[in-house]
Amino acid sequence: MKAIIAGGGTGGHLFPGIAVARELQRRHPGCEVLFVGAEQGIEAKVVPAEGFPLRLLPVGGINRVSWKKAARNIVAAVKSLFEARRILKEFQPSIVIGVGGYASFPMMGAAIISGFPRMIMEQNAIPGLANRTLGRWMDFVAVTDPRTVARFGAKARVTGNPIRPQFKAIGPKEHRPPYRVLVFGGSQGAQAINNAVVESLPWLADWKDKICFTHQTGARQLEDARRAYSEAGFDADARAFLDNIYEHYAAADLIVSRAGMTTISEIKASGRAAILVPLPFAADDHQRANARGMESEGAAVMIENAELTGERFARVVRELLSDHDRLVAMERSARRLAVLDAESRIADLAEQAIALRGGRQ
Repeated sequence: MKAIIAGGGTGGHLFPGIAVARELQRRHPGCEVLFVGAEQGIEAKVVPAEGFPLRLLPVGGINRVSWKKAARNIVAAVKSLFEARRILKEFQPSIVIGVGGYASFPMMGAAIISGFPRMIMEQNAIPGLANRTLGRWMDFVAVTDPRTVARFGAKARVTGNPIRPQFKAIGPKEHRPPYRVLVFGGSQGAQAINNAVVESLPWLADWKDKICFTHQTGARQLEDARRAYSEAGFDADARAFLDNIYEHYAAADLIVSRAGMTTISEIKASGRAAILVPLPFAADDHQRANARGMESEGAAVMIENAELTGERFARVVRELLSDHDRLVAMERSARRLAVLDAESRIADLAEQAIALRGGRQ
């Protein structure tokens, strides 16, 4: 069996693809998996470290960029489509799986034109334009949220969102001071979250001995964050990027993050309480839908980006860490919502797509 995993750009797209790749290799010893990503994406660093071969396409976004850059990226997308067809001809995959991100669109477009078995994975409750466009020509669409089924009709299957096995192995945590708060906003950090946490420190001054922070800031704000923690006298491990982040989930009493579906899936599997701050400019406002779903189930507290102040953040952190019963209830709700076999369900669909088109596994 040979598979192409197309897309990435962010960990939220890439890591579910890696989980599916591992499952395909577990089922089919000797299975070859090729990742196809974007030159500027996180995949350029992560995929080789995971031991998979990688091809890169010169693709970029056209939303919220200058018209000159958008024009260049449109030309690059056309070139990427031809390069994607060359990759298909050379590699001859049994299945092509799109995980979202800039590289997914040309690769899946080439798979459609060339007639290869194909499917896409849609993590978010509200699918983006690319996946909505591609969906009608897919063999299957694996969706995380049941609310997404109506967007794709009969081709949609609810699978959950694949996550790395280390998150599934995280057990319950006994909560006692000093409480560990894990803060991150994605691979590049989140300025609004970073600022609110720093601004909260005076409001948490009497908790210096009761709370400590692990904070993925992104590179640009790392030194500012480290200085703020030091000057305020807080125990904090601030880094630009957290490797092996599942280890930090396991150590955390409370998680503070954006509301991408992969992050939410990891929070569910690890059984951790969370404060979710949806990215306000996410396509179709899908992060707000993601966060509201968690909050409605009692598994998280949502704070709108525009309402995220240091004072508000400090108040919510105090409320949650001071109420042991509520914290444990949130953790149980999160774990109850977890889907722990998503990569297996998606591998099933991949095998069905291959059989549907008479391919070889």
